[in-house]
Amino acid sequence: MICQVVPEYYKYDAISQHARHIAAMLSDIDVPWVTCAGRVSPESLRTEIPPVDEVFARLTKHDTLLFHFSIATPLFDRLKHLPCRKVMIYHNITPARFFKGISQNTSAACDKGRAQLKGAARVFDLALGVSRFNEAELRAAGYTATGVLPLVVNTNVADDRTVRSLFFRSEKVSLLHVGKWAPNKRLEDIIKVFYLYHRINPESRLILVGRNWEWENYTQAVVELIHAFDLQGKVKVFQDLPAPDLAALYRACDVYVSMSEHEGFCVPLVEAMASACPILAFEAGAIPETLGNAGILLKEKNALEIAEWIHYLMNNEKMYQTLAQRGKERARDFSYEGVFEHFKRLLPLILGETRN
Repeated sequence: MICQVVPEYYKYDAISQHARHIAAMLSDIDVPWVTCAGRVSPESLRTEIPPVDEVFARLTKHDTLLFHFSIATPLFDRLKHLPCRKVMIYHNITPARFFKGISQNTSAACDKGRAQLKGAARVFDLALGVSRFNEAELRAAGYTATGVLPLVVNTNVADDRTVRSLFFRSEKVSLLHVGKWAPNKRLEDIIKVFYLYHRINPESRLILVGRNWEWENYTQAVVELIHAFDLQGKVKVFQDLPAPDLAALYRACDVYVSMSEHEGFCVPLVEAMASACPILAFEAGAIPETLGNAGILLKEKNALEIAEWIHYLMNNEKMYQTLAQRGKERARDFSYEGVFEHFKRLLPLILGETRN
């Protein structure tokens, strides 16, 4: 049996979705599995996700544990005592420096998580990053048996004729960013770029999608910057959107912008590519790897130059369509079918039936 452990299991977050996709793959090849969690939300998920204590008690040396790791967790200390084979799936931990002066608790949790990562190199028989960037971090932390298992991303796109798509559409050029308001995402840099682009093209808008209540002082700073640039009404903010609405929004927007300075994978890039929304992204972390040749990578953060890039792209139909087509092709690599083939090749290594 393969036992997946997700320390904090939520209905819509990327790690929990990855666990669900792996469970579906195991079912498709008739491998017994169970997924357990330390905490679930909403609590109604407990009917399908049992507590770790219940599952750990029945693990044997014949089982394999897949531990999804992305932040410090008390479950880590219990793993070394389990009799089964242990495999980590590493989703990355944001460096603590991004939270200095913003959240002492988050900063400490990031530091502790990276300490746990380094201290468990001998506990795990195999460690898989969701990107080569993550695999490199694993090797730097002392893991010798490593590999890569990419995330599955829902690449189903909205039909342009749906009511949702029509609701989000606008004659204005629409720039989009999706992701929680975390300091490593550098939303302030996106707003600076938009401010300058809006001066070039007043018929434009910026849409930000994501949770913005976790770090109040950072959120406040972002909101104050929007007001300082007099962009109220030109920047639209959505909290977590249902999947159909988010898919429609990707289709309705013209350019996806990422100024993030640390990413272990970056799911929204794939969602944007699947929706044929060209991307401009700062070159950091796993972003070049995830993006491939399907977008414009920015090596420097010159806000005016980036704004001019957006203007150039919106006035160059050939480049725009080329990037849109490359994006759709690249997104297929992260479809269920694409990752499933990769997973089947990795499965003997996960189960310990072959050597790395």
